[in-house]
Amino acid sequence: MQIITNDENKIILFIKNNLDKYPEKVSYDEIRGVLDFSETKMVDLLDSLQQKKIIEYDASTKDVSYINLDVDLEVVENQSELKKYMLNKTEEDAYAIINEVISKYDNYAPRYILEGALMYGELELSPKRTYNIIVSLENKQLLKRVEKVDGEYYTI
Repeated sequence: MQIITNDENKIILFIKNNLDKYPEKVSYDEIRGVLDFSETKMVDLLDSLQQKKIIEYDASTKDVSYINLDVDLEVVENQSELKKYMLNKTEEDAYAIINEVISKYDNYAPRYILEGALMYGELELSPKRTYNIIVSLENKQLLKRVEKVDGEYYTI
């Protein structure tokens, strides 16, 4: 599933609604003329959709070709909502990793092991991001810090 902004969705809907008129590709100018986006915004949106492998944009010919218009899409309102959604996705991924680590350590994982799994494991989070996610999960009461004689531990 791809997460796209509302403006990116407008471009995809324009392409889908005009597939009979433009079966393989559509001109950049045609999309821009109908949707009334500024040139810089249009280029940014097309680049974003190209990075998500939904369309292919050739700047020299100004043609937009279709790669995968049938991909599952999650539409968010704007870039800040997109970042917020991604934060939640990162928290979910981190929580799954934390569950794995804690289950390996009999429901009490040492803090340094847990942080190491988030920083150097699959997600490769920065130290600050790791701290923020752990605090966020603690605030949501999904993760609990426990002080033991030999150090800090986390449990679910």
